[in-house]
Formats: sequence, structure tokens, C-alpha cells
Amino acid sequence: MSIAAPFLDSLASPRDQTEPAWLSRSRDAARAHFAETGFPTRRHEAWRFTELKSLTGTNFAPAPALAGDATVIGERLCRLLSHASRVVFVNGRFDADHSHICTLPDGVFLGSFADWAARNGEAADLFQRPAGAPDAFRALNQGFFTDGLALIVPPGVTLDHPVHVLYWGEAADPAAAQLKGLIRVGAGAKATVIETFTGTGRTWTNAAMSVEVAETAHLGHYRLQDEALTAFHTGTLDVTIGTDAAYDGFTLSLGASMARQDINTKLIGDRAFCGVSGVYLLAERQESTVATVIEHIARDGRTKEVFKGCLADRSHGVFQGQIKVAQTAQKTDAYQLNKTILLGDRAVMDAKPELEIFADDVKCSHGATVGDLDEAAEFYLRSRGIAPEQARAMLIEAFVVDAVELVGHEQARDYLTDAIGRWLALRHPEK
Repeated sequence: MSIAAPFLDSLASPRDQTEPAWLSRSRDAARAHFAETGFPTRRHEAWRFTELKSLTGTNFAPAPALAGDATVIGERLCRLLSHASRVVFVNGRFDADHSHICTLPDGVFLGSFADWAARNGEAADLFQRPAGAPDAFRALNQGFFTDGLALIVPPGVTLDHPVHVLYWGEAADPAAAQLKGLIRVGAGAKATVIETFTGTGRTWTNAAMSVEVAETAHLGHYRLQDEALTAFHTGTLDVTIGTDAAYDGFTLSLGASMARQDINTKLIGDRAFCGVSGVYLLAERQESTVATVIEHIARDGRTKEVFKGCLADRSHGVFQGQIKVAQTAQKTDAYQLNKTILLGDRAVMDAKPELEIFADDVKCSHGATVGDLDEAAEFYLRSRGIAPEQARAMLIEAFVVDAVELVGHEQARDYLTDAIGRWLALRHPEK
């Protein structure tokens, strides 16, 4: 029997009789697709380094509806984001009690994706039947999603304050939350979104986000994955960028026993800019994969992609980055870099940077390095009276913060830097 069948059975819950007929049909089609294809394996090139056995070998039930703990949730809201609009989801469901949405300009929608989709037939375009084994997680998400973020910013509108989205997961027994979201920034509009994934217990978060940045628009999109080390996290992010538009994205991955983030970006307009960067800090037996595909379709596009990480103990990191340049994408300027430091003899890093170029007038480069912490620099710090653990923490922070500096929003940059500091303080306490 295929491993897909038990997953479909365990994740099934009573059908919402009030949802639109087109959504019910889409769910059925996605579930049928997953039943047919199942999970990807290492025979699929995009998944050759990712170990899924711990995930596929666990029996998950739908995450239960919880009221949420205001004290715990409040502790996860950094003071640096106190002026942001706050949207909270607990176990995949919108939590109005702990959300706080500031006054918004006319025409802006911020809140529950489920509410928005139920009222907008155009949402059906976001539920196209997935094709191919690598889309298994999208299919599961489409078949079983409960809720997620919807942010619709009309043309010409600027959001003065960032939007902070907190996804809280909590379960004693294995439970899965399927989150589906949409960020749509209209022509000439500007917005900043900061997403935080956190929680406690044996949870699996499977998130799928669609992002549309129209011509001359700008979106800052920054994510922190800091879930419990007993949790699983899988995410797919699909981004389209229009003419003269800019997408500034960053992912900081700290938590979960197994995490994978797939980022698929298309520069469909001339002179579009794509920033896709991130940091991963892993310890113990954590598994983390970042897989990016950036497609240049139009002329004069620019991409800057920088991922840095540190692996301790017996952790395993994976970076698979692919930049594709179509024949129509002349004058493309694309830069890709992946650097990793191994902090333990048993830590493993797999890196696979790729360029696929069909245009003849481009400037593209890529590279990947894996090495140890600089012993000379560590010796220098220790010779100045700095304790060994503190010296290592200082070198790690200096290495990864260089990537965080690419974040274009000051509050988001401080928020991410603060999270890195907390991770270092926990694992490298001062003597």
C-alpha cells in the first residue's frame, strides 16, 4: 500500500459544508493527485539530499483548534515589532483575540485567507492542480489547508507599518497544520511582511504562500522559522515580480527537527529585482534544506541570492539553488553565493548551486564554500581574555550577520538579529 493513503486518512476531517463548491472540487483534485504520486524520494533530483523518513514515518492528525495562550504568544512578539499590525494563527486557524490590526488605508485587506477566498471567486486561480512528484506538499496543502494570511494591497498604496504574522503550533501528539496564504501588492504599492513560525510539541507545519508583486511595487518579506526541535516544517513559496518591481526576501531557519523551504521565483517584467537570501543555524540532529529556483524571463532583471549557515553536532544542511535565464532575458545580472561553517566533525553540508543560461548577454555567477571556523581568529579573541564559548559565538555572529545586513527594512533586520543572538546565547553561554 502506498504511504500516501495513511496520510490522507489521518489528515482527513469533517468537510466544511459552507465552503464554495469550487474549493471543494479543488480539494478533491489535490487529494487525488497526492494519492497518485505520494511523497518525493531521493530519486527525484530536487530531493536527492533531503531525508523525509522521520516525517513520512509519523502518523499525524489534524492540529486541534486551540484558544491559544496569550502569555506564551506575547513572549514571542519582539518589542521591536510592537508598532506592527499583528495577525496570529494558532494551529492553522486565525486567532482574532490575539491579533491586532492597525488602521489600514482604504481597499487594503489584511486577515484570514479562508475568509478572503470564500468571498472572492478569483481565488480559484490559486488552486491549480499541481503536477509532478515534487508538488506533493502543495497538493497536501491544497487538500487540507485550514487558513493562513491574506494581504491585498491596492495599487499606489503604501503601508506605513510592517505586518507581523505569528504562526503558533501546539500539540502533545503528532499533529499537522496546513497553512495557505496570499500576499498581493498592486502596481506602485509598498508593504513589509514579517512571518514568525514558532510553538511547542510535536507539530508539522506545511505552509504554502503565493506572492504577487505588480509593476513598480515593492515588497519586503522576511521569515523566521523557530519551531520546537520536536517539530517538522515544510514550506513552499511562489513569487512573481513585475516590471520595475522589487522583492526583498529573507529566511532565518533555527528550529524544527526537519525543515525544508522551497522558493520558486519568476521575474516576469523588465528590470525586476529579486532578493532571496537567508541564514540557517543548526545543532544536534537537525535536518534543514533550502531549495530555490529563480527564473529570469524578462530583460534587465537582477537577482541577489546569499545564504549562509553554521552546522553543529550531527546536523545536516542542504542548499540547492538554481538560477534560470531564458533566451528572452538578455542583460540579466544574477549573483548566487552559499557559505557554510561546520562546527562539528559529524556535521554534514550538501551544496548544489546551478546556473542554466539560454541568453548570450548576461552577467551571472555562483559559488559555494564549506569550511571550519577560523582558528586564527578564535585564537586572537581568546588571547585577549575572551572565553572560548564567547569567542566562538562572536565569530559565528559576525559570519551570519553579514547576510542579515542584506535585509532592507531596519525593524525586520533588528528582529532577525535578535533571534540569532538568542540562539547563540542558548548554545554558547558566556563563562
